[in-house]
Amino acid sequence: LPPGSRREAGGFAWVPPEDWRRDVQTGSEVHYTSPDAAQELAAKSSLARDDLMDSWQKSEENAQQGQRYRKIRLERTTFRGHPAVVWEYTFTLQGDPWHAQLLGFTVDGKSYQINTWYRPGIETEALKTYEKVKDTFTVL
Repeated sequence: LPPGSRREAGGFAWVPPEDWRRDVQTGSEVHYTSPDAAQELAAKSSLARDDLMDSWQKSEENAQQGQRYRKIRLERTTFRGHPAVVWEYTFTLQGDPWHAQLLGFTVDGKSYQINTWYRPGIETEALKTYEKVKDTFTVL
């Protein structure tokens, strides 16, 4: 595992940013929030059920009813040779604009997600942080 890795109950490890607030949502989902609350990172796992693209397309239909949702992309890709889906969009939460990037992929019958939400004003730094976290993500 990469130095500084944190093993999570969801069957994965990663290196989250230091000094970020950790919040366990469920046994298999954990979130980290930056000290200024301008970015959030999340990772989770679950048993793979339906095709991830089909699931996210259904979720996207519901998201369109949200506050100023705008899809940037929702497309198939790969992550380290595994089938994956990337979903990028913007939305408004309590009057504030946010940008989201979600990555989902399946390995051996289990689905994983590595997601981030950030304020548009910090995009360059937020994407650097997101890439670092994705690079350290390890299925156990």
